[in-house]
Amino acid sequence: MRTKFGLILMICAFLVISACGNNPTSSDSAKQDESVNAAGETVKDEPSKEATTEPAKEEPKEASNKPGEKFTLGDWEVVLDSFEFDQKVSADMFSSSADEGNKFLILNYTVTNNGKEAKDFTSIIGGVSMKAIFKEEYEYNYTVTMIDGDLGTGSIKPLATKSGFVVIEVPDGVADSKESLVIKLEDQDKAQITLR
Repeated sequence: MRTKFGLILMICAFLVISACGNNPTSSDSAKQDESVNAAGETVKDEPSKEATTEPAKEEPKEASNKPGEKFTLGDWEVVLDSFEFDQKVSADMFSSSADEGNKFLILNYTVTNNGKEAKDFTSIIGGVSMKAIFKEEYEYNYTVTMIDGDLGTGSIKPLATKSGFVVIEVPDGVADSKESLVIKLEDQDKAQITLR
């Protein structure tokens, strides 16, 4: 009985090993990538470069603008009317103050929604992404104040124009400096406004 069982195990092992031997190895696949040229020399077949090349992803264009210049950003027509640094921003009875050692960079915009549906210009989720870049390396994101006039509160209807502000909190050293400060905006496109 034991010899029959041992014989069956040996036959199963032989079948498994022979089945594995029929799989092409990496050296076999390397041989498949070779061919013989007219001179009888073995040469490697090169894969087609057209097949392996991925289409280049198109980066959004970034336009550079100055305050007062009108530009297009996706469905938006945008003008930065003016900007200022202040310790607080207020409207009617409400106000918001910057943290100690900081100031608000208050950006006063006029924007037109040329899209086909109501949209927020800036928003915590969606909308135009906006940040201040100081000396081409330090980044500061915008802050939603929930004060009337903040373009981060309330959507703008299609073909409607709205004036309001966006606030970015920056350290006093950035506000008082004369070094470069730009605003980068991104929606479907990119744009830049050079403040100084």
